[in-house]
Amino acid sequence: MRVASRTVFDFIRPSGATAPVETELIYQSDDPFAVTMKFHAGGSVATWIMGRDLLIEGMTTSSGLGDVRLRPHSGRTLVLELVSDRHVTVFRLPTGTLRKFLDATYRLVPPGSEQFDADAFLATVLQ
Repeated sequence: MRVASRTVFDFIRPSGATAPVETELIYQSDDPFAVTMKFHAGGSVATWIMGRDLLIEGMTTSSGLGDVRLRPHSGRTLVLELVSDRHVTVFRLPTGTLRKFLDATYRLVPPGSEQFDADAFLATVLQ
């Protein structure tokens, strides 16, 4: 089972100007700790996978120490930073949009009930 939502994030250019980027948020119960974000821009898609816990924590305080960072910006917006070896990509997104998506994921797989089948994962990876 899965939860999916399409929305628009504001890409923040180095100049401070913004550009809308269509974004898909995807959560699948067979990978209960992860959220996939697909960013559609210029005819291509960039896919990032991040922890569901990082996202819920980032709604109230700065979270993430690695490639994905999320922090509150104002009562209505969050700032998402995606760090690669080449650059940092920054988005602003509505707090309410992420809250609704995460609430739907928690209805599907409540916090603390996540289970991960390591044997199935390893069988897939080692094929």
